[in-house]
This record gives sequence, structure tokens and C-alpha cells, in this order.
Amino acid sequence: MSLSNEVESRKTDVAINSFYVNECASISGRSMLTYEVGKGASQGDFYLRIVRNTGGGVWCKDWIPFEEIEAIVLGAKELKAQTFQCLHPGRSINTGGFVLAALGDLGLVRPMEANTRLHEHVPMSTLELVVQNPKGPEARNRKAPDQLSKKSKECS
Repeated sequence: MSLSNEVESRKTDVAINSFYVNECASISGRSMLTYEVGKGASQGDFYLRIVRNTGGGVWCKDWIPFEEIEAIVLGAKELKAQTFQCLHPGRSINTGGFVLAALGDLGLVRPMEANTRLHEHVPMSTLELVVQNPKGPEARNRKAPDQLSKKSKECS
């Protein structure tokens, strides 16, 4: 698998332990992505990041707190790649689409029937549920996590 060398990153002060790794197709279907779900070592908060892309695009590999993702997804009428740009403002535009693909693979979002370019929250799914039982077909290194934090943060 060829990997892009053009990865944006910045340091985080949080020690995060990865406990779930999976691959999924990008939204366009032109590349395969590898994503990780991790847990903060000290406070136990959950995080997501994209770690590999077989395509040639740039992306941000920073961890994203699940509480920020949940604040966007829950209650949204429609979701698209651009919806997730506020998670890494000023960073690669590809990252939002890659995050959307990973959330779809986990089973938190799905394409809308009327317009498959738009996605919607899967009713009755929460980050806590999808992390405990991801729908991804090639689950590896999966362990049952503790409860997710109930904090909420909105993008501006």
C-alpha cells in the first residue's frame, strides 16, 4: 500500500492510546483510509484520527475529541465533508471528508436516500455505542471502552 508523505500534523499534549484500527474507502472511493479510535490516558476521553491514505491527497493526522464530533453529528439534518472542517480549521480540506468516511464505517452516519452526497446521523446510534460495537467489516484490536464523556463543544 503506497502512502502519501504529505501529512499535516501538530503536537498534542494529551497522551492517547489507540485501541481500534480499521480501514475504509474514502467518500469518493478513490483511496483507502486507515483510521484509529483512541482513549486519553489520563481522563479517558475518546478520540479519532486518520492515519493513512492510499491516495495522493494531504490530510491532518491530529486526534479529534469525540465530544467535538458528537456535537456536530447529533441533531444535524444533513452532513457533508465540509461540515467537519471546523474540527481542524485552516488545515487540509480533505480531512473533513476522511472523517466523514470513518464515521460512516463506524456506523454513526450513513448516506441519505434522496441524495447520497449528503449524510445523516443513524437514528439511535451514539459514539459510545459505535465504539463498543463498530460495524466496520475488518475490526482489529477492538476492546470494550468505558463510557464516553458527555461534554459538548460546538464548531463556530
